[in-house]
Amino acid sequence: MLDLQGLSAFRTRASFIEGIGRLDLVSARTKDNMRLAAELVSKGATMLSEPCPQCGGIQVRYRGKVYCTNHEDLRSVATAEPVNLETVAAKMREVLLARLNESAVMLGDEKDPAKQEEIVSLMSACFELLQKLPQK
Repeated sequence: MLDLQGLSAFRTRASFIEGIGRLDLVSARTKDNMRLAAELVSKGATMLSEPCPQCGGIQVRYRGKVYCTNHEDLRSVATAEPVNLETVAAKMREVLLARLNESAVMLGDEKDPAKQEEIVSLMSACFELLQKLPQK
């Protein structure tokens, strides 16, 4: 029969072993984040001398934002695609064309002359922006 002291010691050992398992996971995550932080530094990020105010971890500034290597997921930051004019222009072209199409439908249904004028003004602005975008 297991006495209460033996049961308590068993639980303590089980908790300790479970804690070690978690420690291995945390250290693997920390190692991965440190590798990603180094990758960001190679892409132009800056390691900051001030520790994270929340956890005391190492901080990295990348593209104007500060990240902590301990508690923030750096995978999405490290794998983010760089923004370029062609990509933004293509997305903006899609949005403007969609707005022009929606506005044309609204204009056909609108009976109020003041609202028609607002819609035409919006369409004119969208069309003007479309013409200023760089061509593919």
